[in-house]
Amino acid sequence: MANNMANNINFRDLLLKLGLQDSYPQKMTKSNILLINRLSLDVKEPKTEKDLSFHYLYKLMTLDYTARYLFVKPEATIVDMDEDGANAKEEEEDFFDFQVKTEIEQSSKQIHPMDVHMAIFHCSSDFLRQYIFTKLSACQFSLPFIVPNPCTDEVEFPLWALRHIRKSWQSKIQPASGSNGKYQNRQMFNTPVPIVSFIRLGVSESISKSQILDAVISKQKHSVFFHRHCKGSTPGVLLMEGVVEIAWYCPGGKEDDIFDECLAFLNLHGDAADHPKQLEFLQAVSTVNVLLLSEQSMSETTKEVSQKLSKSPVPLICMFSGKDKIQQSKNPTKVRLAAKNRNQAEFTEELISSIKQCITENKQKATIESCCEEARKLQFIVDEDNQSCKDGCEQAQTLMCLLEKDGLSTVKEKILPLQGKMWHDWSKKHKEKFRLQIKDNESIEEQQSKITAEMATIRRKQCQAATPLQDFMRSFLECLTTPTQFESTSLYMLQWLRILLDDFTSDELASLEEMYRSNWRKIKDVPKDKEKASAVSSLQKKLDMITDKMAATTVGLQHVMREVSQIYEAFQMSGKVKKQTEQYTTLPKIGATMLLSGYPLEIMDGDAAHVPLTWINAVLDELLKSLGDKKVFVLSILGLQSSGKSTLLNTMFGLQFAVSAGRCTRGAFMQLVYVDPSIRNDLGYDCVLIVDTEGLRSPELSTKISLNHDNELASFIIGIGDTTVINIMGENPSEMHDILQICVQAFLRMKEVKITPSCIFVHQNVAETSAGDKNIEGRRRLLEKLDEMARIAAKEENVEGITCFSDVIHFDIETQVFYFTNLLEGDPPMAPPNPSYSQNVQKLKTKLLNIASWKEKCKISSLSELRSRVSDLWTALLQENFVFSFKNTVETMVYRSLENKYGEWSWDLRKYSLNLQTELENQIGSSLIHNVTLMDLETKYSKVYDPLKTEIEKYFTEDKNKDTLIKWKTIIDKRFENLKHELSEGTLKKCNELLDSKKNKSKLDKRKAEYMTELTEQSKRLASKLKEKHATDQEVEKEFDSLWVTWTGEVLKSQPTEDTLNVEAVVEGVLLKKFGNIAGIQNIIKCKRSFQFDAKQHIQKTTWEKIWNWFSGKGKFAHDVEVFKNTVIHEVNEYITDKENDMKDFDENFIYEILSNIEKCIVKFEGTVDNLKFTSKFRVELSVHICLTNIPKFERMHKKFKTENHPLTYLQSQRDNYLQSFKNYCKGASSVHIFVDFLCKHITPEVLKAANKKLTQQIADEMKSNNGALNGSRSNIENKILRHLAKKENFDMYEEYIDYPKKYFKRFIQEKLDEYLRDDEKLDAIHQENLKCLKNQILTASTVISTEVDEKSGSARTWLDLFCGSVGHLITIKRDELRCIENEDITDWEFFKERLTLSLEEMVKAEKLNVEALREKPTHILFQQVEGCWAQCPFCKAVCTNTIPSHDGDHSVRFHRSLALTGFHYVDTDNFVIHFCTTAVSSNERFRTHKEGKWIPYKNYKEAGEPYNQWKITGDDTSQKYWKWFICKFRSQWEKKYRYKFTGLGKIPEQWEEITKQSALDELEY
Repeated sequence: MANNMANNINFRDLLLKLGLQDSYPQKMTKSNILLINRLSLDVKEPKTEKDLSFHYLYKLMTLDYTARYLFVKPEATIVDMDEDGANAKEEEEDFFDFQVKTEIEQSSKQIHPMDVHMAIFHCSSDFLRQYIFTKLSACQFSLPFIVPNPCTDEVEFPLWALRHIRKSWQSKIQPASGSNGKYQNRQMFNTPVPIVSFIRLGVSESISKSQILDAVISKQKHSVFFHRHCKGSTPGVLLMEGVVEIAWYCPGGKEDDIFDECLAFLNLHGDAADHPKQLEFLQAVSTVNVLLLSEQSMSETTKEVSQKLSKSPVPLICMFSGKDKIQQSKNPTKVRLAAKNRNQAEFTEELISSIKQCITENKQKATIESCCEEARKLQFIVDEDNQSCKDGCEQAQTLMCLLEKDGLSTVKEKILPLQGKMWHDWSKKHKEKFRLQIKDNESIEEQQSKITAEMATIRRKQCQAATPLQDFMRSFLECLTTPTQFESTSLYMLQWLRILLDDFTSDELASLEEMYRSNWRKIKDVPKDKEKASAVSSLQKKLDMITDKMAATTVGLQHVMREVSQIYEAFQMSGKVKKQTEQYTTLPKIGATMLLSGYPLEIMDGDAAHVPLTWINAVLDELLKSLGDKKVFVLSILGLQSSGKSTLLNTMFGLQFAVSAGRCTRGAFMQLVYVDPSIRNDLGYDCVLIVDTEGLRSPELSTKISLNHDNELASFIIGIGDTTVINIMGENPSEMHDILQICVQAFLRMKEVKITPSCIFVHQNVAETSAGDKNIEGRRRLLEKLDEMARIAAKEENVEGITCFSDVIHFDIETQVFYFTNLLEGDPPMAPPNPSYSQNVQKLKTKLLNIASWKEKCKISSLSELRSRVSDLWTALLQENFVFSFKNTVETMVYRSLENKYGEWSWDLRKYSLNLQTELENQIGSSLIHNVTLMDLETKYSKVYDPLKTEIEKYFTEDKNKDTLIKWKTIIDKRFENLKHELSEGTLKKCNELLDSKKNKSKLDKRKAEYMTELTEQSKRLASKLKEKHATDQEVEKEFDSLWVTWTGEVLKSQPTEDTLNVEAVVEGVLLKKFGNIAGIQNIIKCKRSFQFDAKQHIQKTTWEKIWNWFSGKGKFAHDVEVFKNTVIHEVNEYITDKENDMKDFDENFIYEILSNIEKCIVKFEGTVDNLKFTSKFRVELSVHICLTNIPKFERMHKKFKTENHPLTYLQSQRDNYLQSFKNYCKGASSVHIFVDFLCKHITPEVLKAANKKLTQQIADEMKSNNGALNGSRSNIENKILRHLAKKENFDMYEEYIDYPKKYFKRFIQEKLDEYLRDDEKLDAIHQENLKCLKNQILTASTVISTEVDEKSGSARTWLDLFCGSVGHLITIKRDELRCIENEDITDWEFFKERLTLSLEEMVKAEKLNVEALREKPTHILFQQVEGCWAQCPFCKAVCTNTIPSHDGDHSVRFHRSLALTGFHYVDTDNFVIHFCTTAVSSNERFRTHKEGKWIPYKNYKEAGEPYNQWKITGDDTSQKYWKWFICKFRSQWEKKYRYKFTGLGKIPEQWEEITKQSALDELEY
């Protein structure tokens, strides 16, 4: 009891020194170890005792066996020296006479390495122990087998940790057959082997039992068992007493093998007499006991134990440490060996020979499982007896029972059916869909529809096969999704299942592998004669059959998860109703949980060579939910088969990817490793995603298939990786050529699509002596090879400007090439890993993790970006032309967001511009400003522009996607600056036009003012006479009418006589001047009020026949010309409308401008078809037609201008105001009443106009901000238009939308505006609020002015001067028109204020909103803001959806249309071309360009030059159902429009006919 208490205290003290006090018992998990921390960046010797445990674990994780020899050196004692450097005290002492200072030694005693080892064992969870045991075994170290608890009397048997140990060995060459012995790779827990136990009785100071044991089982001078002579060993180890360790000897099938078969060796630490339980256990399980007997005299207990051992039936070999000679026993199973003063080599040989002899005599073998039974009998604690482990085991065994009821060869077919032929067929069809081939009787669109239908059928079959789920899969999913009592139960179940599956398949696989090797040897041994080809072919077929059987027999956890992925994909993609698929929506969470738990997850199915994209995206989505959008550094690896890729990753990160000779990794697997929070900011990412891949250049695939597969795999892996390790085994030139060729081509592809990965080259198995000068030569040769491969790849990919590898990717030959020593020290299977290899790996790891410090423009993606990149890469790789097909979804999403933000910024600036223009217009109209300069406007715009610019800067520097956004910053800055200039220059132009107009009207305004003054004076004189007569209202009005007629007649007489303008004659005169050299121009002018295109007359003869043959005249070309004509007419109409809105007078220069614009449009259209040239007749007739048909508009324009600008017109508009003033005069009204009444009636129209302008801008702002159809991107607006059209089902509207998108776009905005304007109450409320606001602003100004005038005893003239200056920016108020009241005598300004307030209130109440007057202006404002780019796809005429005009980069549209919508047809037929652009570029079909008539494959469409090369069309399956539904719905109308038919190659696929309008609408985004 006292001893246990002391041990407990010492143990707790040890944990405290190691910093493990919070981890006991068994609280340390794998997640604490598999972590990127500071040790990952720089491993140094431990400086403190607390460093020891994590240094030990880290080194062990990286297979550095020096982990077991770590210790902290005691600090050196500081010795006083004299001036000469000599120790003063030493001179006085006898050098040979000294005393050992035991106190100092005791105080500086270091922690024994095995105490560190065992302390970690006691603090580790079951799963971490299992992991540690696996790494210890890989390091060829012994493992704890029986472990006493340091705090209690209990003894533990760590079966769970031991269960996962796997060893491989091969027996010696069989002399009789000359063939190799049987190769075995077995899990040791159920492999029966002889057990040799080493035991010590007493204390042996001269001989180490563990050292003897090491000599027996290892020729490598590697200490499998730690002994007293190992580095770091100290007397007095604390935790090894009573511990039994196990190690295995595995033969290599060689002549110098120590033993011919696999043996287990157990080593009991301490005096066996002190550990009776352990001794009893060893007696029960051992085949041979090896006893080391102390040279000291034996105690009674020792004698008793030794006697039992000698009498035991178990063979005994007794080593007498105190004897140098000894008499041999006659019993062959009882062997005596003298151990004192013996030659170690001779003694070891004698001991080995004795062990062999005893094993021959005793055939007993035992497994770890059978040992466990003995342990349970002795009441040892077995870790697998915990409830969570038992539950997990029970679940796994239940699953295995369900699996084993069918034969192994049919397990996949029956239990996991979805991932077999159906999945492989679907994958094949999926690739075919993106690589369509021309067929004589079938269009590519019909092919695609059939393939899509076949894929859907396969998915339905998968659903049927999974409905109901197989018992195995149902139970498996239930185990992972049903809550359990213990959190770890699911993890135990998964591990148990891995073990049981491995056990289930191992024997069959071993047999098949042996058959494969046997047949492979036969192929090599076939004699070279005429029949060799036939014999090799026969054997090759056998190899293929064996390979197929091996594939069918291989069943692991990855295959079960593959089935889960297929269940998910089948139900997600089969179109099943929601209720049927809901039960499977949680499946991706299982995949994410496995990743988070440290399990690798398959990202590419190696058997189908396909990425289950729907599943992977869903898993990554779940990962996003669990972790958030973390930054993830993706590290991938590529190399030839069996080049040590998985081993490298396992060593680097402590992972457990499968490793063995041959192609063990199929496809690609990803595993997640966390970064310690303390260094995340330093590294720039939160996690590392490690992607392990299958080997390139598989001999199992044919050359062509292998090349395509390898290029596909390399492009995918390099594309998703931030850094790719290119792993090269040895320096074989042929192998180097293979791997470099594949990888360089993949890097070049990434360069072409603007992905910038980096790479590190690793040369493995390079002798350590090569580390110096030879590596310089190796680097030179590698660089030469890379440069050569870069040039070859550039030629194959048709990329110019590539002369060396550095042109493809940033690469430093000095720092990005690593040379590794051999992995093992010596020959397998007993060779330990080479510590130099681990040190090489550590240097590589440091380089990789610090990627931000050496990679140019390093950008680590977030999880969401990684998800998009995986999807983009795989979708592009499905195409034959990767570069043309790649579409960066992340960039697209980020750019869409930027478009929306730019829309907000530009709208803010445009709103300010509208307000500023209104203010300046009022000031100019009010004569407050007489000059506007661009500098003044720039200053005003800067008030809004500068804060917005700051906001833009902030967006580009602080947004989470700033690294992606940066590429567009320059273009956005430039565009925004240009917008400011456009708006300011537009404002300047508008202001200058107003100033010019005001200047031109100055004489008219002066005359109007004079007339008004004169009329006022006449009115006053007449009113004073009538006032005396007390005339009635009728008499007053009669007198005023008489006065008005007389006065207006005088005004009319005073106006100069003007000649009437003959607009028609002017237009015809301009046309005659312009086309005077054209024969018959006068007749054309007389007759051409209509225009009809005639190809023979309107196209020059040199090109007419060619053009007509290309376009078959009756259809597409004739239609294109008609659309062109109508577009020109529409643009001219808009030009005239703008002039009318600006209230311009007709000017003959308008005709010259119109003719110039028509010619520009003609030249532009001619450029769309090579060599197309319209005749002069076409130009003249079209120009004459357009100009003559618009003569009525010009005449109305002129008449309206003259009327609006005649003084009498203005006076007539003021008649009611003057009548009211006249009445006031007659009634003797006060000056205040007369003044206010006239003023209010004068400003009322301007107040209403200002309120309407403000309402117009408010409506535009409201619709831009809140209307669902107008507040998003162009794509959003397009979708709203499509929904609107589908609702109407009006063919004419569709026709307008397709042929005249810009015109229809504006019409759609107008319709949305009209819908908004129907809410009269809402609009009237806003209008009244605006009027109220204006009234208050005017009253505030008038009150201030009235007070000021009153204080200064000013006049009405003074008040008017100040008032016009104060409110002239709010409304247009012309001071000259108020001269008639400026002489009114106003003295009571308080009364004036009251009267003005009352009059303005009445004015506001009286005004009603005129909705019709609001219709046009908001439409124009909104169209300017949201119109964006108007480029049209050269194939389908879909409009570019980029919201930013003059945007950077290629045009693009999310959904293309069928080419039939633009009249495309097959040459020499009347069959429409029905395929979509995205389908066409996925095929090998060709098209003929308008220019030169060249035939070009759709997939190489950019070779056709402009405008094709300005578009980005990616081959995918994103064609909308909408346009398929449209074609089916309006088939006859479309055939009539173009005069082609949907027959032959243009036949509409049956699947299109099944599309309903609702399903088409459901596909559109809201």
